[in-house]
Amino acid sequence: MKTSNFAKLKIPFAHSKHESFLAIQPSLISIHIPILAIGLGNLEKLSYNSYSPAYRTNKFPNEMKYLVVIVAGLTDKPFAEKDNKTPLQLAETPNLDVLAQKSQCGPVQTLPDGLHPGNEVSCLGLFGYDPEKYKIGHAALDAVGLGVKPEPDETVLCCDLITLQATHDDMVMKDYTGGNLSAEDSEFLINALNEQVTDATFHHGKGYHNLVVVKNPPIKERLSPPNELIGEGIRKFMPEGKNVRDLVFVMNQAQIVLHNLPFNQKRTQEQKDPVNSIWLWGNGDLPSLPTFHDQFGKSAAVITASSMVKGIAKLSEIEVVDVEGATGFYNTNYSGKVKTTLEELEKKDVVFLHISAGEEVSLKGSIDDKILAIEDFDSEVVKPIAQALETLEDTKLLIVVNHVSSASLMKYDRGPVPYLVYSSKAKNETGESKNYDEQILESGKKFNTAPELIEAFLNNKL
Repeated sequence: MKTSNFAKLKIPFAHSKHESFLAIQPSLISIHIPILAIGLGNLEKLSYNSYSPAYRTNKFPNEMKYLVVIVAGLTDKPFAEKDNKTPLQLAETPNLDVLAQKSQCGPVQTLPDGLHPGNEVSCLGLFGYDPEKYKIGHAALDAVGLGVKPEPDETVLCCDLITLQATHDDMVMKDYTGGNLSAEDSEFLINALNEQVTDATFHHGKGYHNLVVVKNPPIKERLSPPNELIGEGIRKFMPEGKNVRDLVFVMNQAQIVLHNLPFNQKRTQEQKDPVNSIWLWGNGDLPSLPTFHDQFGKSAAVITASSMVKGIAKLSEIEVVDVEGATGFYNTNYSGKVKTTLEELEKKDVVFLHISAGEEVSLKGSIDDKILAIEDFDSEVVKPIAQALETLEDTKLLIVVNHVSSASLMKYDRGPVPYLVYSSKAKNETGESKNYDEQILESGKKFNTAPELIEAFLNNKL
């Protein structure tokens, strides 16, 4: 496995002007700030007779293979200190650029105006489902992805292990990843919480992002994701009301447990930020989805490290194929994910490959790190896929960004994102775009929603 650009890089995180928060005082926890949660091989054709009536007319023909690469954290706004260029424009992306010259490119809006920006929104749309019609909570999708099944009187929430920093009158969200917690460290902390926190069951998600199940009535008020709160005092984001008291109690207990762990005491001694709190969020419903097969008349598989994306796949009966070493961070097993993707393309009509490493560094606010992540994606993912497509017939590739991840705001941002559609049948055709970057947004066929793009792609209208 080739070493990524990040392998030699230790990513610093220092966005607060305040000194490190070394301990959370019990009085602060319990009284002053009650924190709330918030073509390869032969095509295995299926009989059209097995499809729903809409697809027995060959609306979505199965002669073609389709590869959808959903990549997070690629696009951004221009930076004044970088000659008004974006990280994507600054990055060396020879493989994306060559593909762009041979492809149809254009803009797509993946975040509807009426919904809060989030991965559950953009990714649901890029799997072909209308996120305005199927409003699904992030935690509910995570639960499906992890195989967690809450009882009817229970509520499931995302439970992120975070670092808060004390100020004179508040606590500031310093790091929503707890210092990019490893799977091993996260599992240790989750086990400690399960042993000592009452009225809650924690489920390990293999990193800073986990789940908790509590006996709590459904919460209607949106609980803000921690990545939206970087550098913010959390007091103003705490919901109020009787229905959240149990959640506040769980968070208070968790803070005390984390503060007393030798794990955090050691981190403090080593001048590292402690993982001193949890943040609960992602509440929402879990409506049923039509299967991907019923929706598009095709078999499908997905390769991802995201439990949320796995949840979308399982709900729509898309096969989830796990890859050892897939983390969702810059240290992910790129080669393993690409190899598995190409293998699955032999077996399935459609394969989704989800890459999210660029998003994490975007939300940490580092332009240079984002550039490195983009270059890794180009060399470790795009290059081997493009090389494989040169040997295949009847294969189409869609590369699309899930949504804008702003390194300056350290938040998701609205606005169109670029897509690229390459066909193995059109190797010698030259498209209008010379480079794959934000300039693509100014030309090409525009799609107002992600499902419209996916339907056009699978229906060979691109």
